[in-house]
Amino acid sequence: MLNLNKQRTLNFPYAIGVCLLAIIMVISCMPNMMAYAVTSDELFAEADAIFERIDVLQTDLNKAQEDYEKALEENKAATKAMKEAQKRMAAAEARIADLQDQLANRAHKMYKSGPTVFIDVLLGATSFEDFLVGWDMIEKISTQDADLVQETKEVRAEAEAAQEEYSNQAEIAAERMAEAETLKAQIEATQETLRKEAVSITAEAMELKVQEELEAERARQAAAAAEAMRKQLAQGGASGSPGRSVVSGSGVLAHPCPSSSISSTFGWRAFDNRFHQGADFAASTGTPIYAADSGTVMYATYDGGYNGGAGNWVVIAHGGGMVTKYMHASAVYVSPGQRVDRGQNIAAVGNTGNSFGSHLHFQVEVNGVAVDPLLFI
Repeated sequence: MLNLNKQRTLNFPYAIGVCLLAIIMVISCMPNMMAYAVTSDELFAEADAIFERIDVLQTDLNKAQEDYEKALEENKAATKAMKEAQKRMAAAEARIADLQDQLANRAHKMYKSGPTVFIDVLLGATSFEDFLVGWDMIEKISTQDADLVQETKEVRAEAEAAQEEYSNQAEIAAERMAEAETLKAQIEATQETLRKEAVSITAEAMELKVQEELEAERARQAAAAAEAMRKQLAQGGASGSPGRSVVSGSGVLAHPCPSSSISSTFGWRAFDNRFHQGADFAASTGTPIYAADSGTVMYATYDGGYNGGAGNWVVIAHGGGMVTKYMHASAVYVSPGQRVDRGQNIAAVGNTGNSFGSHLHFQVEVNGVAVDPLLFI
């Protein structure tokens, strides 16, 4: 059985690796945690609430439209009735003028002929009965003329009152139409403002939903990688059997894969229309990969996962802001927190992750910025 001191020595790299992994995961999640104060579901709910307000306003708009149409019909009816009253009043005025002309003519003739007209009518009677009839006829003509004039005056007065009443009704209806029009314009403007706001929030929610799903997928991949690493470290830390150390080249960094050939250099690549942040070294699967310099393993995975396209990979910190990355490995021989030496066999060439053919993607970063690896080896 192992003694306590020996057990602590074996578990120290495992503990360091787990702590580093936890710190990296927390740091990687912090920007996203701070960036999103709300969730996409909350934004979708906000947009739905705005659309509900738009629907309520549509009900108000429909009512305003009904009021407008009703006022329009009332205005039309009042205007029509007012015009008919004007016609009646005009006819009454014409009839009064005609009657007044007739009465004036009759009075003029009676004045010229004198009272003998009445005497002739009365004296021409052959009996008292004829006399009475003649007298009644003269009196009736006078009364009928007076009644007709009075009736026509009443018709004109009724027509004038009707015209005034219908004019008032038309004016009131026109005011109601204007009010309904103003209300409709206000509701439609409010609806349009809310509609734009809802569309904007919906677009923001959809974009946030995509980001949330990407973050969830990254978290899932990170959890899977962490679990695989935990199992790997629990079994002893390293995976596979590393070969002897090889230091090749006289540059700042040793060549990570001396027996390979360059298949893609650093910089813009036309075939995939993207900037390549490292150099690719083509070699058969299982070819040794060596640490370009001494340092501490920041990250190492051997789960065969996609891992953002890197597949199985190793990240080493060398100090002074320099970091080297080794991607697409078929085997990994180191663990997070482990100290490695320049030229140490840390992994084997493979075709894992976003890879099209067995090769090593070697990446050099200085203060977080990728630089051309061929300048250092």
